[in-house]
Amino acid sequence: MLNRRRFLGSCAGTLAVSSAFAQATHQPRKFPKITFYGSTQQVSGSCHMLETSKGLYLIDCGMFQNDLPEPHKENQEFPFNPKEVKALFLTHAHIDHTGRLPLLCSKGFTGPIYCTDATRDITKVMLESSMSVMEDNQDEREPLGSVEDVNKVLKQIVAVPYNKKFDKHGMTLRYTDAGHIMGSAMVEVWVDGVKLLFSGDMGPDHTPILCKPTQHYGADAVLFESTYGPSARDFVSFDTFGKRLDEIIKAGGSVLLPSFGLHKTQCLIYVLHDLVQKKLLAKDIPIFCDSSSAQKATQLYSKYSEYYDKEAKDLSRSENGLFYRNRYREARGVDTLARHDQDKADPAIYISTSGMLDHATSPKHLHKMAGNEKNAVFLVGFQAPGSVGSKLQAGEKKILIPWEERKGDKFEREERETEIKLQVEKVTGFSSHARGQQILEWLNKFTSVGQVFVVHGDKDRATGLADAAKKMGIEARAPKRGESFVIEPQHRVQPGAVPVLDKKPVAPAAVDK
Repeated sequence: MLNRRRFLGSCAGTLAVSSAFAQATHQPRKFPKITFYGSTQQVSGSCHMLETSKGLYLIDCGMFQNDLPEPHKENQEFPFNPKEVKALFLTHAHIDHTGRLPLLCSKGFTGPIYCTDATRDITKVMLESSMSVMEDNQDEREPLGSVEDVNKVLKQIVAVPYNKKFDKHGMTLRYTDAGHIMGSAMVEVWVDGVKLLFSGDMGPDHTPILCKPTQHYGADAVLFESTYGPSARDFVSFDTFGKRLDEIIKAGGSVLLPSFGLHKTQCLIYVLHDLVQKKLLAKDIPIFCDSSSAQKATQLYSKYSEYYDKEAKDLSRSENGLFYRNRYREARGVDTLARHDQDKADPAIYISTSGMLDHATSPKHLHKMAGNEKNAVFLVGFQAPGSVGSKLQAGEKKILIPWEERKGDKFEREERETEIKLQVEKVTGFSSHARGQQILEWLNKFTSVGQVFVVHGDKDRATGLADAAKKMGIEARAPKRGESFVIEPQHRVQPGAVPVLDKKPVAPAAVDK
């Protein structure tokens, strides 16, 4: 297990982290310092420490996930004392940014957690869902907090609005829209004579429902993601997707859309509605969503209509509303699965978790639909190596599909060998992350920028995007875990031209959202 002592000791040779950290709460620094404790040359575990003359603060506290060989070990310890952290600035609700908040509180963090109101509500859904999954797994791994700790997190959250400065802890802060998921934010911090900008995860500027990421124009330090690395823009048309759906349905087949419950499901429903409006998809086709967490997220997306882009706002005021509840059905998994057993079940579209077909209801749909060559599964997200979705994408014809059944208070799991006859289609355009070209174009509009730190991407993508930023004359790097950097003023430059990036599609890293 990577405990605090071993972590700090491993970094001492090059960074003298242990010595610096020991002095952090006793010797105020002239300028702030950032230490990176996660999402460094990997995607998951976002956690950045901001040390100022006012104290210690965290930006995000996410869970390490399947881009590490043994993430559960990494998740159990912090290389800092949570009791010394004065406050936490949360960018958005995804588990790789929020998942260790209950553990943080259980180990003594009592300060405020600042985020937008939508992030507050979605975090509740995500943490409760994550806690339920950990309880169902019933393995010997130490849980990341308890239900009581989740309640502590929710009580410590302080909701703040977009685009309004507020003064707390001797610093000035402002949250702006990151366009990634509902409520996602970039966090500006003015402290000790410098300005820092933590972009969180940045959405693509073509994403449905949400506004484009906020354009900023200056900072002494900027952190941004690199999920897609130095890749060209992704120009998307959903019409082709709609026409292909319609072909399969008219031929008598049903379609499975395995999807993550937060944002991707809501984008799918929105796009399907738009395709119906354009008459590219039959208006009477049944569309089912059988994920309870996705249903809760959709309700919250409906609640926060003030954060929609103009097109979504206009549609939300129409007779059918944004998610046309009179056309698609929120159902239980057991009810949608039962339809496959009917002799003459009409074609339908099933939106179901998980997005990689490794757990929950989507693998059950796949098992029941796989034997009919008229049916299809559309892979709308990244499929990690070894996942059921990746095996489908590779063209495998016999796959062991996981099957989960609750028996009393326990889950029983088995694998069912399944022959794949249905059609498999890969669909792009539904990612909630900006590609490298868009991020560099965003950075190019800064009038002045100091140090740039590239996070939230595996090693090749993070270092590749940092190298691309260097070609713009910017001091950019992809930090390693445990590295610290002092942020000083008066070292800003005006970014140069954006380099031409590779047009070859780049798959995101192992944590897809």
